Amino acid sequence: MTALARLLASENNTSDLLAYLIELDATPLVAVLGLPPGTYAAAREVRTGGRRSRLDLVVHREGSREPVAVLEVKGAAGEHGDQLARYAEWAPSAKLFYCTLDGTATAAPAPWQPLSLVALFGAWHGSSHVYAAWLADEIAGVLGPWNQEADGVIGASTGPYVANLVTRRTAAAVGGVAGSTTPGMPMLVVFRAHPGGGADARIGVDVRCNNLTNPAESWLFRPFVQVGTWADPTPAAKLAVQPLAAALQDALTWPAIRQVVKDPGVLNPGGNDGLRNPPGGTQPIFYDDRGVRLATQFKVDVTRVTRFDLAAMITAVLDHLEAATTVGVPAVTTGE
Repeated sequence: MTALARLLASENNTSDLLAYLIELDATPLVAVLGLPPGTYAAAREVRTGGRRSRLDLVVHREGSREPVAVLEVKGAAGEHGDQLARYAEWAPSAKLFYCTLDGTATAAPAPWQPLSLVALFGAWHGSSHVYAAWLADEIAGVLGPWNQEADGVIGASTGPYVANLVTRRTAAAVGGVAGSTTPGMPMLVVFRAHPGGGADARIGVDVRCNNLTNPAESWLFRPFVQVGTWADPTPAAKLAVQPLAAALQDALTWPAIRQVVKDPGVLNPGGNDGLRNPPGGTQPIFYDDRGVRLATQFKVDVTRVTRFDLAAMITAVLDHLEAATTVGVPAVTTGE
């Protein structure tokens, strides 16, 4: 990773570089944010109240501190609680921009507008300030390939935000939700209603990155049964999920899942599933998530796997689990 790439791996550094470009030449900012003509400046880490409530970048007219635009830079980290709602309340008349690497619309809750960091820095390409134009081109030259890597082989990626893009784009493709695990690793989860399990029962798959600093490390693929929600893991839900998981245990084993993803019609030509046989894989080992989600767990070797492969696997396994709840589990072959 180059020195510039290391800088851009930090959201704070990315915001500092953007503020520096605005200092050199604020004109491109007016165009990319759709601001009225005028002279503008930017302030970093503006407090909005609490000790930890700081806006990444606030744009204001020179000679005034009234915010006309607010930029929140989110390369990898997600929103903290009601952070964005509090920021919007602090600047009710300002334009609000949620800046991610690719400007994914689903990552920007209203009234925030999505904005791609690639497009944002790219706005300085034609700057009249020679150094600003050069620096912006160098930055865009790092961010652009990271954005493209999210559609390629996951294990070959170099960008620190690629795993987040993979989970967001995969979730969007299969109707899921992207988020992060308790340690802060990118993940996605996809639910379907359990056909015979009651109103609060669901089947699903969650997929998790294990290591942001080592993109080639195996990810986790976790088919599951869930009753209720993590936010309210009631004793009744914990009891109800157990017989549902037991009824699906054959469908959740390694041989069953392996046979599903190996079906010739599941992956696109040249696709790979990357699934690895766990120790004792012929019998399901259930992992307990707050007592309301019971999941089996398989490693995915991502050195040849793309997000398109993950999406196809998720859809196929959900179809398999849905069928298993209603017509039973087809016979499967054993082995890797």
